[in-house]
Amino acid sequence: MTPTPPLRLAIIGTGGISQAHAAGILAHPDRLVCTALCDVSDEQLKQRSEQLGHNPALFHDWRRMLADYREIDAVIIALPHHLHGVAVLDAVAANKHILCEKPLCTSLEQADAIVNALRGTGLVFMPGHNQLFAPMVREIKQRLVSGAIGQLRWLRSQDCFINQADFAEAWRGKSQLQGGGELIDTGYHAAYNLMYFAAAPVAQVRATFGRYRQAIEGEDTASVQVLFENGVIGEILTSWAFAKPHGTHAIHLIGDQGELFGTNNVLYYLPLGASEPERIELPAVRTFTEQLAYFADCVLAGQRPLHSVEESREVLALILRATDSAAGWEPYAAKRPQGRP
Repeated sequence: MTPTPPLRLAIIGTGGISQAHAAGILAHPDRLVCTALCDVSDEQLKQRSEQLGHNPALFHDWRRMLADYREIDAVIIALPHHLHGVAVLDAVAANKHILCEKPLCTSLEQADAIVNALRGTGLVFMPGHNQLFAPMVREIKQRLVSGAIGQLRWLRSQDCFINQADFAEAWRGKSQLQGGGELIDTGYHAAYNLMYFAAAPVAQVRATFGRYRQAIEGEDTASVQVLFENGVIGEILTSWAFAKPHGTHAIHLIGDQGELFGTNNVLYYLPLGASEPERIELPAVRTFTEQLAYFADCVLAGQRPLHSVEESREVLALILRATDSAAGWEPYAAKRPQGRP
């Protein structure tokens, strides 16, 4: 049965990223309401409940919440990575629509189980690929599809910054809980953007990892080269150890008739033969707010999202292939990461 507005949401996992989801819910009171929160931390439950400004039901066990509380149409899963897969499967079993933070899960075996569980249910599954709602990403996709740069040949997607957080003792510092290192976290955004623009299956993956700043088990920096089946060459550069290289852009595409490149809300278009690019100023938006509105529209209309479980699986597969390709990098990592005792 298709829900009626406002869509009743439960947030499973009320840590840092859930703050952005809660803000997105509050921005659309006609379409969304948070009716329940679930976390093992009473402090985090209190913080998120206060942010929402009303009294959602509070739970410490999502299975109990899904079984006993009827006022839920859909769930937002914002847990540590190793818990994503089991929470998604539990939500499917409870017949709830799902918005799941990236990654989908941490193994292809679990990803395939999720794909199979969702098949034929009519449930909407949407991954937290929030950068798809950034004006620059939308504008690039529209211009690419319209043929503005002709046949795509090469593209790069970057997400680099100096992460001041210390993950040494956090779940992000443990490969088993994180599912890897930086690439399956911040690098996930760069990966799904790359695949969104390339619009073809992945043929080959080569990668090199490094660890320079974070005292974690996984990498804090990844360089990935991708060949797509349509012949497009792609590159991912992502890091918690340094900023985006000077003079480069977060996204850069080259086709046989021109280039598109930009960072944040400034996009440049350089047609073939032009000496200077056109500068395009785009509006600033809150991508989580846009994402949640879109999720509500998909659920209420019973339509498939732009990215669903199949795309989520393919992004995970790319990241795991890159991780396998980079095997053996650890002996060359910094022995004492910069800025750490």
